[in-house]
Amino acid sequence: MSANLLKDKVEETKNFLRTELKKYQKPVANISFGKDSMVLLHLLRELGPLPPIVLYTSPWFPKKYDFARWVIAQLNLEVYDYPPMRTSMLYGKGIAAFCDEFMTSQVTTVAVPKNIVEYQDGDDEKKFLCGVGFFTRPVGTFAYPWDVAIVGHKDCDSDQIYGDVPLHTRVLYRDAGPDYIYPLKEWTDEDVWDYTELYRIPVQPNRYDRLARREFADKTFNSDYFEACIRCVDARKAGQKVFCPKLKIEIQNVSDQVQKFEQKFEYFGKEK
Repeated sequence: MSANLLKDKVEETKNFLRTELKKYQKPVANISFGKDSMVLLHLLRELGPLPPIVLYTSPWFPKKYDFARWVIAQLNLEVYDYPPMRTSMLYGKGIAAFCDEFMTSQVTTVAVPKNIVEYQDGDDEKKFLCGVGFFTRPVGTFAYPWDVAIVGHKDCDSDQIYGDVPLHTRVLYRDAGPDYIYPLKEWTDEDVWDYTELYRIPVQPNRYDRLARREFADKTFNSDYFEACIRCVDARKAGQKVFCPKLKIEIQNVSDQVQKFEQKFEYFGKEK
């Protein structure tokens, strides 16, 4: 995209945000510190006082959050995190994911999946999370105080579990819990990279190949992926005995005791 066309898109996005945010009293920005949310963060900072930020993290693989914590410190950001209300397993075509559900009201949650890089025989088990550990993390309720969340999701995004995830609307109005605003809905990946270059936005250097404009295949530092052994909690192995690399013995698969995430999302995906 030419610099002028990009600047037009940026100005339209800023005007959209100015108009929509006037309707709310307590906005929050959901920022993961990936490339898209770094652009969203920069846009919001350009508009004036920055709303508080929510960054959903996990107790494991702290190196995956090093870049996020560096940006938070550099910009002196107000960032909140809180434990999930429940945990579950999520399954797609050929891939499984852990799923944390974080309260956004007494009756609503936001789901945050972590795609699983599965342990294979011969891997160093010390570098992999035990699936049982994920489901024994502390959980709790949270008095969510915000009335709208700003999210960097785009129409062109693709998900490991759900495939193409185009948005149905730029503003999602909810009867309960916060509304959601997607200011980058019509942006492309090229738009995001062009903006990143034009405004010299930092991106996580061990997650993204900036020259090639893509993520590295190695997910070691990617917070969207967890390296984990899930043999004993994987519903695809229900009823089987599986070898546990941690205990070095065969154990019974206990996936019948693990909640399966089956919620249907109304805000993205191809219309039926």
